[in-house]
Amino acid sequence: MAENATTSAQQALAGVRLLWGVCGSFSAVAVPHVNAWLRGTVGVQEIRTVMTTQAHALMGPRMIEAVTGHMPVTAWEDHKGGGAAHVALGAWADVLVVLPATANFLAKAAHGIADDVLTATLLAAECPVVIAPVMNAAMWSKPAVRRNVDQLREDGYQIVEPKDGISLTEGRREPGSLGDFQPAISSALVQAAARHTHPQGQ
Repeated sequence: MAENATTSAQQALAGVRLLWGVCGSFSAVAVPHVNAWLRGTVGVQEIRTVMTTQAHALMGPRMIEAVTGHMPVTAWEDHKGGGAAHVALGAWADVLVVLPATANFLAKAAHGIADDVLTATLLAAECPVVIAPVMNAAMWSKPAVRRNVDQLREDGYQIVEPKDGISLTEGRREPGSLGDFQPAISSALVQAAARHTHPQGQ
């Protein structure tokens, strides 16, 4: 029985549809590695990616395609399926992860601004959302940023706090690097997998 339950859970996890939001931070270089971890270690196979224009300019789409098997969506016309991109992607996703999330994204998300595919998809999604902010220490400490983070928590989003690390742009140790995102993402995936294993009403 236990072995069957484990197999069922693994199958459910493999079927979880993960939507990845990438903002224009230099920490975006970590995204292909995290996606490789999700597919190779965690077992998530269905990953789609939405990139902001700045993220697209920083790293380009080919590495994302190589890791996930799908080209990321940046502009509205990049979405090849039926319906509006944000509605279709929001309905498709079982989990939405925004990593790295910039101060600009936090501000727009906290105030309901939907002026690109990523922020519009955030509003259209009805699944668990994990947001991992990344920025330098001065930006992270600003009252406006802290207010936006507090608002997002109040709105039900899970925030992964940054940690100390070496700044890619300044070369010194300071707060603002990627936090310990693995537990938050894993928890959201388990929630989604449980819904796959035990659909509502059954």
